[in-house]
Amino acid sequence: MRASDLARRGLWGSLKMMALVSSRETAFPRTQALAPSPSPDRTYRTSGVHAPPLDVRTMHSTVFGEPRQGAAKAVAGRRALRAGLPLSIMLCVLSLVVPSSAAAQEAAEAEAPAKVKRRKRVVKPAASARPAAKTAKKSKKPVKPPPVEDADDPTAEPEIPVLGGGPSTDDASPASPPAPVPTPPTAAPLTPATPLTAEPASPRALPPVGADFNPPDAPTNLPPATATLPAHQPAPSSNIPISAPFAEPTLDRPLPPQSGLAGLGVDPLDGADALEESVNRVLSEAVVTTAGKRNQRISDVPLTVSWIPADELEGTGQFTLCEAIQYFPGMECRRGSMRKAAVSARGLGSNYLSNRLLLLQDGRPLTDPWTGQFYADETTPLTNLKQVEVIRGPGSSLYGSNAFSGVINVIQRQPSDLIEKGKNVGAEARVLAGQDQTWRLHGTVAGRGGPVEALLGYYGFGSDGPQLFNDPRVGRVDTNQDSLVHQVNGKVRIGPLALDADFTDAEIGRPGGTHISTVGNCGRCHYTPNDSESVQNFNASAQVDQQVTDNLRLFGQAYGFFKRRDVLMENAFGGDPTRALGKRRRLGGEARALWTMGDLNVTFGGDLKADAVNVPNVLPELSMDDTRQTILGGFVDAEYRLFNRLVFGAGARYDRYQIPERVWQNRTDQVSPRASVVFHAVPELLTLRTNYGRAFRAPTLAELAINQQMYAATLVGNSNLRAETLDTIEASVDFWPFDRRVRLTGTGFYNLAKNFINQQLVFGSVSQFQNLGDARVAGFELEAAAQIPSINSSFDIAYQFLNAKALPYDDGPQSPLDYAPAHRIYARGRTNIGKVAFVELYALLVGSRYDPGFEVDETTGLPTTRVQLPSYVTASARVGFNVYDGISVSFLGSNLFNAQYEESHGFPAPPQSFFSEVKVRY
Repeated sequence: MRASDLARRGLWGSLKMMALVSSRETAFPRTQALAPSPSPDRTYRTSGVHAPPLDVRTMHSTVFGEPRQGAAKAVAGRRALRAGLPLSIMLCVLSLVVPSSAAAQEAAEAEAPAKVKRRKRVVKPAASARPAAKTAKKSKKPVKPPPVEDADDPTAEPEIPVLGGGPSTDDASPASPPAPVPTPPTAAPLTPATPLTAEPASPRALPPVGADFNPPDAPTNLPPATATLPAHQPAPSSNIPISAPFAEPTLDRPLPPQSGLAGLGVDPLDGADALEESVNRVLSEAVVTTAGKRNQRISDVPLTVSWIPADELEGTGQFTLCEAIQYFPGMECRRGSMRKAAVSARGLGSNYLSNRLLLLQDGRPLTDPWTGQFYADETTPLTNLKQVEVIRGPGSSLYGSNAFSGVINVIQRQPSDLIEKGKNVGAEARVLAGQDQTWRLHGTVAGRGGPVEALLGYYGFGSDGPQLFNDPRVGRVDTNQDSLVHQVNGKVRIGPLALDADFTDAEIGRPGGTHISTVGNCGRCHYTPNDSESVQNFNASAQVDQQVTDNLRLFGQAYGFFKRRDVLMENAFGGDPTRALGKRRRLGGEARALWTMGDLNVTFGGDLKADAVNVPNVLPELSMDDTRQTILGGFVDAEYRLFNRLVFGAGARYDRYQIPERVWQNRTDQVSPRASVVFHAVPELLTLRTNYGRAFRAPTLAELAINQQMYAATLVGNSNLRAETLDTIEASVDFWPFDRRVRLTGTGFYNLAKNFINQQLVFGSVSQFQNLGDARVAGFELEAAAQIPSINSSFDIAYQFLNAKALPYDDGPQSPLDYAPAHRIYARGRTNIGKVAFVELYALLVGSRYDPGFEVDETTGLPTTRVQLPSYVTASARVGFNVYDGISVSFLGSNLFNAQYEESHGFPAPPQSFFSEVKVRY
């Protein structure tokens, strides 16, 4: 069946038809234990180019070789298992006792008839594939089959596009241009009347992942090359590291994490066949690297991981990471004074001068050396985005401090992601415009010449912003919400070497907030029409990734981060505005290795970060030489497959801080262990996961040394702070009923944080950072996702419950943690209208929660009651149309119900807004 037929009838309907045909066969099933592995001496023929052997030993944080094989051709062999319930049960029992040797596999395959639907239909140009398929079902007399045409024959009919593993974004590249993606090999094609007793199919190839394979992203209009393997070649032994019970991806995973057809690396508006390929990729699963600093299939990761493609993040209609990521399960965004933004997970909130969530860009930290915060606002634009990986839970065993409640890894596109097969140049341009004089321009061009690949991009954003602080009572019009951001970025790859750099220049207004009488948050906030901020960021990195032996792979990187902030701020005591110029610098590096031996994988290495801060608002007894720190860390993380379905994992990290004692008197070294178990109780149906982890967060330089006045309130640091620690126990169940078209996930967790740091009023309007006690967060998350093939749609919904309490040291009364609502509901839906349009809807309900501010009695000046913020509902949507091949138009709406709410007390959320965008890709 051709791709056009699949699109017209609907992919899932076609797969059901394949299953019915296959169920008539008497094939002995191929079990996971018999799955072959690629041989180093096999040659894959790809249109006259000999590609190197496939390899999945990639390890580091920006490698994305997803195991995505073509659904339309490869799925029938597994659909036969589900033709009848009794047969499925019997085969599951047999799969436990069938030997895993290559000889046993060939014996099983020798009895199996050819799988008609999986075969490549290679016929003479004048022949039609569809009549041939029908004749094969009806005819009883065998006829002589036509000859198989050579892959190099230009007259050979293209096969249905089959998706390979995707690009390897920072593995070592071959010196020559990347080879096309090989497809799973098949047996010789059936003739129209061939009986169902054909020779056994050839072993399937593993998805192309690793340093030896670096193709451009799967195209939307070009047929892939084929892989030619001997039909009876024995399955060789494999030294490929297995990070899960199964040696190769299964072909029947119809639901990607977390929502349906939306985010699979292919925008349905990118081309005529992109939607079909997007549906094909639904039958495989994502590969993530953040959880273990090596490639792992998301179902085999013991932690709770979200895989968010760029298309879904952009579908929220938001311009910043904070605003967009709050629509995804477990994540929270809070915007507050002076346009600041804070992101947190599972109730362990962050304030604006510290952070309990680590932000990575392509695996390297982007947190501010002064505050430990990452600025998830307009000054950190989401440019050249490929996908985002989110870990909910402790990550200090690999990443150290700040990976307290989770890790966000922002993955950017590499040059090969923009260059289609058969081309040496690729480009993309996007233009957005909308209300409040908002515009956004994003252009990227990539090219390849010999062993060199390069990418150059520009991002521009400007807006007058919503007038959040208008006050008709006093005749005030808010004109200080403006933003102007420019960024240039570039990437170069030469073999195993990858270079990356970007420079950002931003000018934003700082409108303060509504005139409120609170302390403990930003002080006595009020509207500041003349406050402004100028920011310049420069990031650069160099990475080398090399396979040394069959069992050892080495990776190294060096990076630099430079930040300059020039703030013009209202003088708290009147007079001319106060200027505060701050500079930050971080130089860092990392070296690590992936060692494999049989069923054991070990990742080990170390890193170094050297921070220097030059800011004016420090305690008077400190100098610039004091606000420095060096952080040394070493880690090891191992994974062992005890038997076919049970995987044990363990790891630990040691961190040592070198910082002047006068800055941090209670400096301590930290050890962060973890342990996990993943049990695939019923393969492809039921998986159980449990893990324990310890995380820590060292006090930031700002928490230790700040001395700042904000709007008639003063905030001071504390050199006697102790590091926060977090112990987490988590257990979850993944259930995939209804032929894996529905995914049900339940996760329970218990977090106990010690030495919790927060601001504490000491007298008047003066606050100080102190260890206030411990914090306990217990909760659970329920997620359900489903696909409805009949309407080409997917939906998912998630619910989070939190019981988050602050536990004072002095056995005082427990109180709710700041910004930890008891209830949150996330909902997303997507439907595709043929191949010409799609609609996405995102909705969020947030329950009531407490703000750290206290109401103040104007007569006495003393705090009275704690501020409680009401619940709210908000939603956003995107509608897109394919105008022409490579040209699409989208319409985005944010806060569709025009809900009026506050994420922080005194700072209203943006109102309803609409934008349109044109996207052109070459």
